[in-house]
Amino acid sequence: MKRYRVGVLGLTHDHVWGNLDRLVGLPNAELVGGAEPDSSLRDGLCQRYGVSDVAPDYQQFLDSHDLDVAFVFASNRKSAELAAECASRGLHVMLEKPMASDLALADRMLAAANRAGVKLMVNWPHNWNPKIRKAYQLVREGAVGEVFKLRYSGGHAGPREIGCSPIFCDWLYDSAQNGVGALTDQGGYAATICRWFLGRPARVLAMGGRLTKTDIADLDNVVMLLRYDRAIAIAEATWSWVGGYPTTGPIVYGTEGSLIAHSAREQQDVTLVTRASQEIREVKAEPLPEGERHAPEYFLKCIEEDRPVEGLVSPAVCRDAQEILEAAIESIRTGREVPLPLDRALPGVGGSDSSRRLTR
Repeated sequence: MKRYRVGVLGLTHDHVWGNLDRLVGLPNAELVGGAEPDSSLRDGLCQRYGVSDVAPDYQQFLDSHDLDVAFVFASNRKSAELAAECASRGLHVMLEKPMASDLALADRMLAAANRAGVKLMVNWPHNWNPKIRKAYQLVREGAVGEVFKLRYSGGHAGPREIGCSPIFCDWLYDSAQNGVGALTDQGGYAATICRWFLGRPARVLAMGGRLTKTDIADLDNVVMLLRYDRAIAIAEATWSWVGGYPTTGPIVYGTEGSLIAHSAREQQDVTLVTRASQEIREVKAEPLPEGERHAPEYFLKCIEEDRPVEGLVSPAVCRDAQEILEAAIESIRTGREVPLPLDRALPGVGGSDSSRRLTR
């Protein structure tokens, strides 16, 4: 069995530790070391995993190591820049959600990976939720007929309120490094669900505001309406959600039935009702199969078997989700519905500074 040499770039995204814990438990992975400017985080990496090869400079680390895979866990902007750099060096890249701070960076990263012929994965944690996977399977099997409406809510009470580390909060509240507040941080959960279940929308209409937080300068709540030829999706993002109720979803309405994928804190898995039976029934979600139980395991399996990265973590889904967020920013700024595709945001055609336009 080939052992893949993995380096981690950036440690300021709090999701890094859980992913590295899983990585070092895999028989086909070796955590070589990493790079991170913050000395306390470098020390934490060394102490937690017994590695000593940790540099303060990203380029220095990349230049001095023969790696197979890069795991990237810096700010949204820096992660996208590093991912593009790593892909151009021929490394397979997994970065933590979202794909980037804006669409231009997402496209730059995707183009770099395509040119180099390497695997690229954007780790959205909800891809490893069996309830969402089961809901998707049921929809694809036609359990609810033709879907005409979908709703998903991404959010929590806020980064500080849920206990994110200070260094994580520093860039989450910085629109240049994160993107547009709760829209970028949590809206991507909803946008990826809508894109995966229904495809790429034709139009996006959004509104958002700073409704509950006086200590930040960005959006804490956003609602997006995504228009498809024969369906509408409601994608919500919030940093104000106390308690996490009602369920995040997705909630799917079809011509022959409806279903709800329940949140992790709820006992039910998927609730389904159909026109044929009219009885509400609970559908059990099977555990994820070996090889797909978590992000590091799945990503290395895709590399080993040379198979495409699929689902909510696929680069195609994540790129289109980034485009939905970019269209939402434009819609909030102008008060108008925005058609897709956003050709103006393609790399080399002007890029995007929309992550800063709403915070002036």
